[in-house]
Amino acid sequence: MSLEKLFTGSATAKILAVLWEYQDIDLTLTDIADEAEIHYTTLMKALPLLEELGMVTMTRQVGNAKLYQINKEDIVVKRLVKFLNALDIRIAECEVAKQGMPVHEKEMVLA
Repeated sequence: MSLEKLFTGSATAKILAVLWEYQDIDLTLTDIADEAEIHYTTLMKALPLLEELGMVTMTRQVGNAKLYQINKEDIVVKRLVKFLNALDIRIAECEVAKQGMPVHEKEMVLA
């Protein structure tokens, strides 16, 4: 599975970002679409692949509403989070370098 297949558009990344941000809360499909700022139909196209890959799971159903969470135990999710954390640090370092902050201030920003 390549990144191009997984991230066919920014919708997939937005869905994962929302589910990670609210990782301890069961979210409805409407909640996910609203928070990700994507159309419900777009969510319904992207979600099956994420479920098939085991990155997202339906946790329960309340009435007609299905509730979802990111699968924090999935090895791909764990590695993706590790990658994103490293990327965030690198982006922060670049921003600090652009601003020309002295070294001691850089350390405070990254701490």
